[in-house]
Formats: sequence, C-alpha cells, structure tokens
Amino acid sequence: MIHAEKHLLLLSKMEKDGLKPEFTGGFSEEALEQACKKIETLDLREWVQKGDSRQIQRELIRTSGFAELYQAMHIWGMEEQTIHAMLRAADSYGEHLTQYPEGQVLEAAALNLKPSLKFEYMKHYLPLVRYEEEAQSVADNLDSFPVLEWQEASALTEGQRAMMRLPFLGPYLFNWHDHEREAVELLEQNQPLQKILMMNYVRGVELFLDTGNLKDLRWLQAADVEVFRRLIEAFEYDTEDLTSFWQLWLENRAGRYDLDWLLSQPRPISKDRRQNFLQNRLSYLNAIYSGRLHINFDEVKYFQLQILIYAVEHRKKHFLELVDQNSELFFSLGRYSLLFEDGFCEHCNLNSLTAKNLKDSDSIERASNHFELLEEGQQYTFEEMRLLWRQKEAYVKLYAKLSPLPVDQRLLTLRQLLKRDLIGQYIGEEELDRISCRLLEKPFGAWFEKEFGHIQGLLRKTAMGLLRQYPKLGHFIPDLQTEADALFAVNNAEKIVDYPNWRQVQASVLTTDQDWACLKENMAFSEAFIHEYQAGITNFLLRGGSTMVRPLYDELRYRGDSEKSCEALRRIVQAELMGQFYRLKYFAGDLRQEIHYPIREAQETAWKQNLSLTRQGFTAKEVDDFYHTIRMGELPHYTCLSCFGGSQRDCLLAAFDSNKKIILIYKGETVAARACIRLTKGSFQQPSAVNFEFADLSREDAPRSTHAYGEKLVLFLEHIYTSGLNSAEEGVVKEMAVALATQKAADLGAVAVLANQYRERYPSGQYVSAPIYIYISKSKNGRQYLDSLGGAAVTSTEERYKQESFLVERAALDQTHAA
Repeated sequence: MIHAEKHLLLLSKMEKDGLKPEFTGGFSEEALEQACKKIETLDLREWVQKGDSRQIQRELIRTSGFAELYQAMHIWGMEEQTIHAMLRAADSYGEHLTQYPEGQVLEAAALNLKPSLKFEYMKHYLPLVRYEEEAQSVADNLDSFPVLEWQEASALTEGQRAMMRLPFLGPYLFNWHDHEREAVELLEQNQPLQKILMMNYVRGVELFLDTGNLKDLRWLQAADVEVFRRLIEAFEYDTEDLTSFWQLWLENRAGRYDLDWLLSQPRPISKDRRQNFLQNRLSYLNAIYSGRLHINFDEVKYFQLQILIYAVEHRKKHFLELVDQNSELFFSLGRYSLLFEDGFCEHCNLNSLTAKNLKDSDSIERASNHFELLEEGQQYTFEEMRLLWRQKEAYVKLYAKLSPLPVDQRLLTLRQLLKRDLIGQYIGEEELDRISCRLLEKPFGAWFEKEFGHIQGLLRKTAMGLLRQYPKLGHFIPDLQTEADALFAVNNAEKIVDYPNWRQVQASVLTTDQDWACLKENMAFSEAFIHEYQAGITNFLLRGGSTMVRPLYDELRYRGDSEKSCEALRRIVQAELMGQFYRLKYFAGDLRQEIHYPIREAQETAWKQNLSLTRQGFTAKEVDDFYHTIRMGELPHYTCLSCFGGSQRDCLLAAFDSNKKIILIYKGETVAARACIRLTKGSFQQPSAVNFEFADLSREDAPRSTHAYGEKLVLFLEHIYTSGLNSAEEGVVKEMAVALATQKAADLGAVAVLANQYRERYPSGQYVSAPIYIYISKSKNGRQYLDSLGGAAVTSTEERYKQESFLVERAALDQTHAA
C-alpha cells in the first residue's frame, strides 16, 4: 500500500514537472526522482514541457549532468531544433553531449552550420583547428557537402574527414551536387593533386572539378607539384589566365603533354602570347598540337576531338599518321562512328587501326555500348570492339570473362552465341560465370556438336541452358536422348539435381507432376492405359504437355457446352499419348467433310506434307503437331488464344481441325512470326446461284465442274503475328509467308487468297484485291477464331459463306473472267 502511494506521488510530480508517464516503464523510480529534482532546481519546466520533448526528457533522466548543460544551452539562446539534432548525432555514435566540455558544445552550437552538422564539427574538428580561417574552411566545407551524405559521416575515413580542413574543397568540388562522395574518395587518393589545388586556391584560381576531371588527373605524381609551381611562375602568377588555362586543360582531358608543351616555351610566357592561345578551345588546340597533327582544326567537329587528344597524349604515332594521310575520310566520320564511342580509345589499340577500319567504323544510327564492362587496362583489336559494339550488356560481360582465350577463339565463341542470340538480357552474374567456365574449355560449337551431339533435335538455346546449369545437370547429359529430355532438365534443374541418374528422373515424373495428376483423374485415364502408353506419357510430361493442357482444360470446364469441349480436348490428348495424333488430326474423310468439297487423295496427301522455305536468315515452316498447335497462342508472343490465359482460348481446339495448319517463321531458333493457313473453298459469285444446274447436252463430254462461277478449292493465309523484328525484317517474313502459301496452293491446285495485311508483299501483279465469298468451314470444336474474318466465330450445322475483299491470285481471277 505504501509503495502504491509512493508511485502515485511520483506520477503526480512527473506530471507537474512535464515528464511523460511512459518513462516509468523504462527507468527506475530513483532516476525519475532525480530528474524531477533537477527540473525543479534549475527551473527547466517551461522548456521540458514544450512540444515533442521526449528526446530531451529521456536524456535528462538517463544522463547525469545533462540538466546543467541543457540549462546553459538555453541561456546561450540555442534553439530546441539544434539541441535535438546534436543529441541525435551523438546518439548515432553511441555518445552523449555531456562527454564533451560545455564550452565546446556551446561553441559548436553557435556555428553558422546546419543543426545536423554541428555535432560532426565538434567531434572531428573543433579540438584540432588552429586558427579562425581554418575553422571557417571546415564549416564551409561541411555546409556545402550534402546533408544526406553527412548523415553517414561515420563511414568517412579519417583521411576524408581531415580533408574537410582544406579551404578549396567546397569551392572546387562541391558545386555539382552529384557524386560528391566519390569525388572525396578520388581526391583522398591523390595527395599531389591536393597540394596542387591548394597552390592554385591561394592564388585565387577558380576551378570546378567533377569526378570525371578527378579521374583524368589520377596520373599525377609527387614530382608534378614542382611542375605546377613552374607553370604558375611561367604565367607570371596571373590568376585570370591560370583560371582560363585550367578550364581549357580540363576540357582537354588534363593530359601531361599540354604541361610539357607549355614548359618547353620561352619563360615567362608573355601576357599577349597567353591570351592568344587561351582565347578559346580551338586556339588552345592549335597551339598545343600544331607540331603533332598536320590538320586544319577548323574542320574538326567537337565529337572528333577527344580521340585526337587521346592519341597525342598517349603517343599513338601511327594513328596520328593515319589521320594525317586520311584526313578527308576521318573528317567524314559521323557522330555515331565507333571511334567516338565512350571507352573506345581506352580499350582499342589505336596504332593497329587501318584506313579500312576508319571506313568500317562509321554509322548513321545512334547506339549504346557497354565498353565500361571490359577489363580495365586490357587492349582489344578493332574487330573485337566492332563485334562488341551495340551488343547487350550480358555479351560484353561474358567476353571480358573469356580474356584468357586467344582473340580468334574468343571472336568465334561470341559469334556463335550472337548468331542465335543465346544469352538472355537479364542473365545473372553467377550464370555468366558458369557459362564462361565451360566456354573457356571449348567453343560453344564444340559443346553442341560433340558433348551434346547425341541429343536428337537439340536446339541451341536448350544447349545453352545445359551449359548454364552444367554443375547440376552434367551427370545427366550422357543419358539425355531428345530435345524434350534436355529442355525438361534445364527447366527443372533445381528439382532433379539430387537424382543419381536420368532413368530415375523419368520414372519420377509420372508421380510428381501435379498437373498430370489432375488431368489423369479428370480425363479418366485408367492405370492399364497409363501402363501401356507410359513412354508416350513420359514424353508428353517432359515436353511440358500437362502444364499447357491443364489451364486450358480448367477453362473449358466453365464455358458453355463444357462437356463437349472437354471431351474433345481429352480425345486430342489421348491421341498424343498413344502416339497417334496425326491419325486423329487427319482422320479418314474429316477433311472432305469439314469443307464440303470433293478433295482428291493426291490433294489430301499434298495438304499433309509440310513445306519449308529459307530466305535472308529466316526459315519458314509449316507445322501441324500437337505441341506447336496448343502453343500457337504464345507464338511469337502472347495472344488471345494463349492456352494459359487467352480470352479466346476456348477457340484453340479448332486449330486441331484437319483443314488448319500453322506457318512459323524462325529467326535462328526463335519464332519471329506466326500465321495460320486454312484449306477451304470459295466463289466469286454468291454460292446459292451455283451448286446445281441442267446439263448442256450439246457439250455432254465437257466436265461440268468448269462452270465460270463454281466453287473453288481455296488456301487462305490468315493475319500474321510478329515479334522482335524491325520494319525491313517484317517485310521479309510477310513475303516468306506469302511465298510458302502460294507454293502450297499450287501443289494443291487451289486458289491462294491472302489477308489484306500482305498487300505488296508479293511479286508485282501476282495478287489483286477482289471480292470473294469465303466458306467458313465447320469446326469439330464449334467455336473457332478467324483472324481475318472478325475473330471468334461459331459455325452452324449449315454451310456458311462470308463475302470480303481479299488479295486473290490474279491468274485465278483472270481464268474466271475468261470463262
């Protein structure tokens, strides 16, 4: 009871003295009593109760002697904001203000500095400054150094803190408010430069240095301090001319050659002579380099100067002679020439360049480069630099990692990768290290042809995946037999790494694939079926079949007429598992029934045959297999037919109809374009006016199928989808799609009809825009997606024609009109 009364009495006293009751849980009653006593004795209540003073109150309770310091600070007129800032700064070091003499705290608090910097000054500089000017220099430098940077002042080295006493630091370095920390680090490492800048500062020279300037000046040695003393004397201590010189010299990359030239002139250099070459950059360059470059500087464009300056500085005599002898060619090089790219001079041996290299370096297109990723100090040939120019960051990084190899082997390796763009844009550093380890052993081509040569149908992108995951997959590689095996291994490297051999991986797929478990149950595949077709099912799973089919199946279950659609998908999957997909796709009589046209056996055979075409680095192929068909909504990019989430994916099953195939156009191994072809029929007159008529007995032997307006077999080329191509390449792939469709129609004896998107992508006069009735064939799926006829369509049980103007083969149109 007594203790409770005592506690209540303490709370009452704390309230009266302005202390927050929350402190009772963190401090002893004795400490709280002492704090209250101090507040009352020193008459601190008014200040303690102002605003949010929790930090002040906490310090009064926990730190002996702070009450007296707090009173003195207020007597000196110090603002609460300053007291709070100094407390926070001290706390960041694990210190208290009371650890410092009261006089130093008050002196620091009185400085004309940001509150957040006053403690920094007191801790690091106040005891060391020897005179008023030095104190002002430190304060000015601290004040001009960004506050956000100085909130991490404890990370500065002792040398960097000591540099704050240099009076030129703020005026010379802290003008850009960009990379100040890096600038301080560079200057710390350059003691000669510190002395040189001090010499110029006391003479009143104005300088503005950024990190680029400081990097250019890293070559300075201790002996160069004397060089600058002599230079100042040569300029007759003229502050204005020295300021002009520094500006021009820094613009000229601050090289040694300029200093040597100036000191080689008769000294002192007269005011008139100085003003002659310090007028502007051109007058400066003419004076400095007149003996090394026999060119007219009036013709030199601003972007061409740097490489010339670099060549003079680094005594690239052969390159300078090359420019002298081919000055017209050099002056003709545009802004985007390889020679003028950042980093080219530093990494390419300029003395090895030839006139042909100059010509080959030119470009009218702006491009980025990643030469900064190349090994510092490493010299590369022009051919190497040209190959790396405009390449993705990952390729440049990889090339730098291959530096132990001879140049020819490095170039061969990189060209093999670039030819098919086998390195992804966002590949990580660890993956690049793993790939480079393998490529240091042998070029990619050797891996592909020898180590992986036994893997049937292996794509180079998948082979790159094997190299990328080699530490995890190396022990499986001898047993991989197909592209599907390799792709599954690459995509599931983390999951299978602990399996001892590939046989066990294959055996486990049937039991671990959750998508397959769902499909097996919903599609009612019996254990006997699974046992009989285990090889086909395993291949289906290794090729990612279940991953593609399950989301499509789940979607179809919730669509209208779901039972029919789900059963259709089940039959398609079942046929693939049984190895009889093509028997299902081209089931006897289906093609004729779908388009209601008397297809001959030879035509059906020609339709089933897949054609291909190669042109200008692209390959066009007809495909009709299960995997390309179900993935068509992802090729070459995501569309509404995507099996994973496309808004019209319920139409996807129609692509498995007998009369539909796909044209894929590859750039290397990557699908760059996709278009569908449909075998159907059409007419140049409304079909209801044809179909049936009386025979002409006078021409009884003439075939009745040659009626001028009769139905004709039509091969229709749908809309094309492209990805990652420039306008010229898009033109090429459209021309290839037209060429392949035209050839296919000729083989079938059909009329080729193109979507209007292909206008002018064929030999002049081969196609003409004309109205034509196109038959929308019935689909086993009911719903189908027709790109060039309005998208999703539902065919009825009756025949349905739609009239549109499309691009029709002129020969067929002319034949019709002639008849």
